[in-house]
Amino acid sequence: MSKTSLSILMLQILYSRSRVSISELAELLDTNPRNIPEYKKELERAGYYIETIPGRYGGYRLDKRHLFPSVKLEDSEKNALLESYDYLLSRNDFMAKKELSKTMGKIIASIPPPDSPPNTLVANRFPLAMPQEEIERRYGVISASIANKRVIEMEYTSLDNNTTKRKLSPYKLYMYNNAWFVLGQDGKSGEVRYFKLNRIKSLVETSERFRVPITYNEHDYLDEYGMKQNGEWYPIKLKLTGNYALLAKERIYGKNQTVETVDKNTTILSVEMQNKDDIVSFVLGFRDQCEVLEPQWLKHAVLEKINTILEIYNSTV
Repeated sequence: MSKTSLSILMLQILYSRSRVSISELAELLDTNPRNIPEYKKELERAGYYIETIPGRYGGYRLDKRHLFPSVKLEDSEKNALLESYDYLLSRNDFMAKKELSKTMGKIIASIPPPDSPPNTLVANRFPLAMPQEEIERRYGVISASIANKRVIEMEYTSLDNNTTKRKLSPYKLYMYNNAWFVLGQDGKSGEVRYFKLNRIKSLVETSERFRVPITYNEHDYLDEYGMKQNGEWYPIKLKLTGNYALLAKERIYGKNQTVETVDKNTTILSVEMQNKDDIVSFVLGFRDQCEVLEPQWLKHAVLEKINTILEIYNSTV
C-alpha cells in the first residue's frame, strides 16, 4: 500500500479508538514501527490534530472535535481574514455581526495567531448619524415583513423634510451608497418606490397581508448601478486634471462610462448619471480640477451654484 493509503487507514484506526500505541498501529498497518511517525506527520500536514501520549502506556490519540482537516493559513491570509473581520464590524450596513463574531471565534481558536498582529485602520467615510442598533431594528422589522408578506405602517421623512404617515408593502432590502433602502409599493400612490431606512421615523409590522403583483419585475427598478427609476439619466462629459485625472479611472460613477487619457495630467470622463442636483454636486466636488464639456445645462447649473456660493461668502466678509 502507498504512504497516502496507509496514512488514511491510520486515521480511520485512530478515529475508532481512544488511544493506540505505535506498536499496535504498526501491526494493524502491517508496517515497520519506524514508519508510524511519518504517517502522523502526513496527517498533521493535512490538518488533523494527533496528540502524542508519553509513557509506557502511551501512544497516539486523535482530537475528534475536528472531523475535517483544519485550514492551514499563511500569515498573509490570516491578516486578510482579521482585517476583513474588523472592516465588517465597523460598517453599519452589515447585519450579521453576532453570527460573524461567533464564527470568527471558532476559526481563530483553530489556527495559530499570525507572527505579528495586523495594524488595521478602518475609516468609514461619512457614516450615517444613527445608532447601529436602530438600523438593525428597522432592518429586522422590514426583513420579517418581506418574509411574512405583511404591510408596514411607518412615518417617513422625505428629502424636503416633510414627514408623512404611510403604508408600505416591502419587496426588497438593498444597499446603495453605504445606506440601506427598501423597495416596495407605496400604499398612498400605489407606485413602487424607494425608501431610505434612516429616514423612517416610526415603523411597525401590521397584520394586513399583501401580494406581489404578477407584473412586478425587480429588474425594472434595480440594476448594478442602483435605482433605475430614480429619475432620468443624463449624459455628461468632463475634463479632469491634476490628481483627479488619475482618480477618475479608479471608480464607476454611472452607466456607459468611458475614460479617455489625454496625457498624464488630463482625463476625459464620459458617463450617464441621475438627478441633476446630485450631478452638480458631483462636479463641484472636483473643485478647480474639473471643466464641464457637455451638456450646456450643466455648465450653467455649475456656474449658477458657484455664483450663489460667492454671494454668500461676499456678504459675510
